[in-house]
Amino acid sequence: MRIFTFLAGAAVGYLVGARAGRERYDQIRDKAQDLWKDPRTQEKLNDVGSTIKDKAPDVGSAAASAAGNVAGKVKETATNASHRAKSSESGSGTSSHTSDHISDPSLGSADATSDWSDEGGATPSGPSAVS
Repeated sequence: MRIFTFLAGAAVGYLVGARAGRERYDQIRDKAQDLWKDPRTQEKLNDVGSTIKDKAPDVGSAAASAAGNVAGKVKETATNASHRAKSSESGSGTSSHTSDHISDPSLGSADATSDWSDEGGATPSGPSAVS
């Protein structure tokens, strides 16, 4: 019996809400259509369209240039990785790794007097034991 009461209440609520909801929907739709048909709106849309058409070639050129730069960097990185892989396969025992940083304690610092232990990270002799 409780479920029947719940379903009846839900049905009545849906019907009342749907009627009120439809009226509000129609109001919103009518306002949106009025706004869309307003000459000021159409004028602004035409201005935006003209600006986009004027700027599209510049944007396209900039995107192509940026893509070319990225492609060059990817190619360079892949080439460097390939050379590093080949040199490690050859068993020469020498590392051709170059650091991206001026000083990298895990690879041996450019400045042998650097003490990285107060940074909480690696030291030239290994992991820091600072507590």
